Amino acid sequence: MNNRVTSLVAAAVAVTLAGAGTGHAQAVTPAGTFGSLPAGSFGGSGIPTNAVMTGGANGAVIGLSATPRYTSPAVTNDGAGTFYAAPGMSTGGVNNTGFASWNFDYFIGNANSTDIFTLYVDNDPTTGNSLGDAFALPFTGGSGYADSSNLGYWTFLGPFDPNATGEYSFAIYQRSATGEDLAHVAMNVDVGTITTTPEPSSVALLGSGFIGLAGFIKRRAKLV
Repeated sequence: MNNRVTSLVAAAVAVTLAGAGTGHAQAVTPAGTFGSLPAGSFGGSGIPTNAVMTGGANGAVIGLSATPRYTSPAVTNDGAGTFYAAPGMSTGGVNNTGFASWNFDYFIGNANSTDIFTLYVDNDPTTGNSLGDAFALPFTGGSGYADSSNLGYWTFLGPFDPNATGEYSFAIYQRSATGEDLAHVAMNVDVGTITTTPEPSSVALLGSGFIGLAGFIKRRAKLV
């Protein structure tokens, strides 16, 4: 293959790669059972309970979910523990300036008096999905815990940009008093979904590039 043909192939491949979106960091693997959690109050009213990652041991019930904040765009999901939200600030309500347009929701019910429940949050989409790097809040068993919270409220998590896109991860671990892992539930919130496959226009452009390459090779063959 001469240099001219090599250059055409390289150019066609470069077009494909340029059209592909940039992928984000590897997500924490969702864990639990995806479905309804009628008992999940999530610390408020009007919060859907039909799209929740659930789990738990020793009779306890753990739930994690994500919802829009006030009148912000709807939060969708893939039915398997990954939620999709829009970047930006929430609208409506009181004292919500600068908060993300989505909330994460957690529920811990029927906890016994000895188990410990720990909520982990990875609130930085640019540094991978290491849950232990960001935040851990333990709840001692004996009562229920629930909230629909916004990362903008949780100032002790550090600076938070509601316009930042990428993968945010959340998990609740249930452990015994001696530290034994009993159960855990985990989910991801993908803000501003990033595609890792070529757009249709890029695929079409690649196809036309190969058609042009085939024509060039055919013409070269006739000249030899």
